[in-house]
Amino acid sequence: MAVPPLDLADSWSLLTPEAKRERLLKAAAEVFVRDGLDAPMPAVAAAAGAGVGSVYRQFPSKRELLAELVVRRLEEITEAVGEAASQQCDRWSALGDLLWSLAERQARDDIFGEAMGTVSDHPAVGAATDRTNAAFERFLAAARAEGRLRADATILDVRLVFAATRAAKQVDPTAWRRILELLIDALDARRA
Repeated sequence: MAVPPLDLADSWSLLTPEAKRERLLKAAAEVFVRDGLDAPMPAVAAAAGAGVGSVYRQFPSKRELLAELVVRRLEEITEAVGEAASQQCDRWSALGDLLWSLAERQARDDIFGEAMGTVSDHPAVGAATDRTNAAFERFLAAARAEGRLRADATILDVRLVFAATRAAKQVDPTAWRRILELLIDALDARRA
């Protein structure tokens, strides 16, 4: 579903329940990127042009809101893996493009990692994680079969790539690029 723009001139009461939910999710993502996960729910409501009660009608707690944001991001990642798998190129090139694309997204709005740690035990997050991991494992299997990806590469290695690129930003805001280059080289069977 397309996310409605945050044009607060639109009356909240005229929006469909789905549009309200989408507006709240978009506003929450923007608020959490800007202010961190400690941002209060009233800030999310204000950013969406809604009352706090409207937020809690859609999401009974901040945990539920964060879980929905994480599930959405995992669904986006799963879709990106599927698109990479359908590219008309070798799997190694598609994997490199995918890792760059996902790392660039993470560098722009790195709430996903922190939010994931907060709600990783949520049932919906667990199910979405399983789907994302399965899609990545299928893609990695195809890349390993071509021979360019290390034979021992797994989804854990992919997760480590993103943990390392996230951590590299603490050293220098642009260091994630360098660590990603190094880690992609480390996954290359020709260099191992």
